[in-house]
This record gives sequence, C-alpha cells and structure tokens, in this order.
Amino acid sequence: MTPPTQSQPLHAHLRRHAREKPDAAALVWYGRAISWRDLDDWSDALGAHLQSLGVGKGAPVALFMNNCPQYLVAHYAIQKIGAIVCPCGPLNKAHELEYQLGDLQARVIIAADNLLPIVDQVRAQTALQHVLAVRYGDLLPTEPTLPVPSELQAASAPLPAGVADMLQISQQGAQSGRRPTPGSIGMDDIALMTYTSGTTGLPKGAMLSFGNALFKTEVTAASAGIGAQHVALSVAPLYHIAGMLMGVNVPVLAGATQVLLFRFDPVAVLQAIHAYKVTHWYSIAPMNVACMQVPDAQRFDLASCCATRSRVSASPSPSRWRSSGRRSRAGRASAMKLPMA
Repeated sequence: MTPPTQSQPLHAHLRRHAREKPDAAALVWYGRAISWRDLDDWSDALGAHLQSLGVGKGAPVALFMNNCPQYLVAHYAIQKIGAIVCPCGPLNKAHELEYQLGDLQARVIIAADNLLPIVDQVRAQTALQHVLAVRYGDLLPTEPTLPVPSELQAASAPLPAGVADMLQISQQGAQSGRRPTPGSIGMDDIALMTYTSGTTGLPKGAMLSFGNALFKTEVTAASAGIGAQHVALSVAPLYHIAGMLMGVNVPVLAGATQVLLFRFDPVAVLQAIHAYKVTHWYSIAPMNVACMQVPDAQRFDLASCCATRSRVSASPSPSRWRSSGRRSRAGRASAMKLPMA
C-alpha cells in the first residue's frame, strides 16, 4: 500500500522516482520499457519547449490522442510548468473539438498524427497557434511482446508544415539537458480541465486542482493496495477521468510499473497479465466478460492478478472469473466507485 504522501503535485513524485530508481521501468508499451528517468527527462524537455511557445502558469494545453506513452509525457510536461491539462476525446468530431478549443481559448494542442485533419479543419476558427504531433508507433519495440493493434502499424507519413514532432522535441531536449524554468505551483492551482459529456446541454469544463488530483490518487492507491512492488495494467482511455486516474496518476504516485495498451483487446490483456505478472487491472465488466470468452483462456497464468476493479454493477461473478485463467486468484471484480473529484 502506498503510504501517505506530503502535499506536493504528482509530478514531484515522478521526479522522486526518477532519482531513486532511474533505470526501472515506469511503463511498458508492447514490450518497450520506458524508464522513470526517460519519462521525467522527456516531460522536462517538453515543458521547457512549451514555455518557449509562451505557455505559462494557468494556460490551457489541449491533448487530442488515444493511449500511448507520449500522453503521459505531455500530461506531466504541462503540469510541471503550472499549465492546465485539457483532454479532448479522440472520437470528437470537428464541431466538438472546435467547441472545446473555443471554450478553452487554447493556443497549443498536442494531437495524434491521424487526428491532424480534424485539427486542421478547426484551426482557423480557434485561437490555436501551435500544433505538436504524436505518432503512436514511434516507441514500439522492434519485436513486440504483445499483439500490436493495426492502427499502430501504419507507416508514418511526413508531418504537415507548421506541425512539430512532440517526441523528437522531448528526446532531443532531454539529450541536451533542457529543463523548464521553475515556477511557483500551489496545490489549489488548476491542474486539469476535463469536459463533461454534455447530456443536459453543451459540455462544461470541470476544473480540478493539483490538490484534488493528489487526494483522489492517494485514496484510490490506498483502497486498491497498490505500491511500488506492483504492476498495473492500463487499458481504459487515459483522456477519460477514470483512465487518467488509474493510468496516469496512480502508478506515478505509487512508483508502480504499468503495462500500457493502446486499446482493449482481450487476448492482449490476458497475455499482458501472463507475461508481466500484472497485479492490478482497472477494467469495466464487459472487458472481464470478453476475457473469459477467449477460447482456451486457461492457458494464461493469471495468478499474479490479485485485483480487477470495475465501476459497473453487473460485474461477472468471482467464481467465474477465477475459473477463466490458470491458477488465478483475481477474485475481486468489484463494483468499486472511484473518487472522481
């Protein structure tokens, strides 16, 4: 279990792990291990670059991408300079993205390269001045250990004029020791602006402070019993508040290694638990059911997975889950409501 922490932003814990265990794996991306040092250095360099673009404390920076290591780099780069992380769902249509960017008055967006056409459609109608791009396949290993989704295998095309390569900026800046200019960040300062679904009107930005993020992360890590010795599997969308909590925040607070997947695939999930001895997996009930329906699921050793957590009340029965994997002791598919604010 993660012990109570001092009141400091989550990025301070990232830096702590980078100093205490720099070469340990912070996350694993289809077999590519990314160290705590890399995650800290890359986010430092990107933060410095954002400052050079005029991004300062309290400024919104939009993120428009699916799960990938670059999402964590961008998230912590933004927060290290006191700016505000503003996730935009990658399923957004042009009018939805235009509305959110207009509401934020964001000048900078970091987007997946396959979503750049949508950004281009709305750029002239927004305050956007700088676009950075992410290629999902850039950090894939030569020999992946898990099934790689087809979206990640597409050949990379040259980036359009006026679009910068985020990972290149991060890695080259890290090599030269680039760091952001330190500034004062208070726990009551806004760290995150995440938008509601808009079921009763247009989506509204919900503001969460650095203190909010720390509190809900501490509570979740304690209730899940996750610590530095554990391995978490992250499948839920990082741009969603629950996926962000479990995939961006909790592993960094706890110092736990996480195995990150681009999207849910039942075979990849079972292989990841088997190969990396995953101890904790935040899921939703249909994911658990899909895993149990994989033919010959018993060939996977799930004994390491001591907790699967779901926010859906119709979770599969523990006995059915236990019987789905060889020597599994993952009997807690509980309907746990995570702290969302």
